[in-house]
Amino acid sequence: MPRSLLGIAAALLVGLSASFALAFNPADVWDKTGWPDTVRIGVLPEEDIAVMESRYQPLKTHFEDVLGVRVELFFGTDFSAMIEAMRFGNLEVSKLGPFAYILAVERAGAEAIVQGAQRRFEPTYKSFVITRDDSGIETVADLQGRTFAWVDPASASGYLFPRAHLIEESGVSNDDLDGWLGTAIYAGGHDAAVRAVINGDVDAASVSDSQVFRMTVAEVPGMDRIRVVTETAPIPRSPEAVRGDLPGTLKAAITYAYLSFNDQAFLEAHNYHQGFIVVTDADYDVLRRTAAALGLSPEDLF
Repeated sequence: MPRSLLGIAAALLVGLSASFALAFNPADVWDKTGWPDTVRIGVLPEEDIAVMESRYQPLKTHFEDVLGVRVELFFGTDFSAMIEAMRFGNLEVSKLGPFAYILAVERAGAEAIVQGAQRRFEPTYKSFVITRDDSGIETVADLQGRTFAWVDPASASGYLFPRAHLIEESGVSNDDLDGWLGTAIYAGGHDAAVRAVINGDVDAASVSDSQVFRMTVAEVPGMDRIRVVTETAPIPRSPEAVRGDLPGTLKAAITYAYLSFNDQAFLEAHNYHQGFIVVTDADYDVLRRTAAALGLSPEDLF
């Protein structure tokens, strides 16, 4: 089945009426030719493995019900371990960080299929470059020679994406950008960067849109004076990716398993308030452009 049809097929299956869904066992509809006996799902441990096993049991059980094959959880030490396991055929599907996914495509032929969504129609977020209303900064060009706060060198929305955006908008090279800005510091956190602008410690800063929204809703003093100078292109969230050499029917079945998973306790615990939504590899091209703008390889960015 062509890749472009996988998400459509899975989405159509999810849309079946409840009465019809009860008339068949999902595990019986798949052509399992070429399927492995066991499907392994990669999980990055955030705490004790026993705790993670218990937490992921609802997902594991759901996958077994949908696929009709044995499902195991694969606990890798980091994203590199997940990528190598997928590369050598020891892992069928795994959540990967956005930049880790780009590397997994190159090394293991990974294919993004879904991502957890906090808001169904907003699967991405942005980075804002903000200033105070009395700074005199109206455009990107006005940032030249001013004091600026990044969040952290490893932050996607607090450094990587806004840096690439400013390079593109200003026409200044990556090597020359900090000097062009004037004095650049690292605030250490998104809230600290916003407060640095509010307090006049810096003229501008790069922060996630959600941080600005949260502090505005919370009516933090000074937020009424914050202005957005420019914003990045949408930044995709972490995908769930399958190994590219799997049978098309298995990819469709795994996609359907994610889309039909509705254990609210699990979804809320992972901030997937709207469940899973379909994504494709093209949704992550912005990461490739960002890496190219910064002269960095995917290995440098996760």
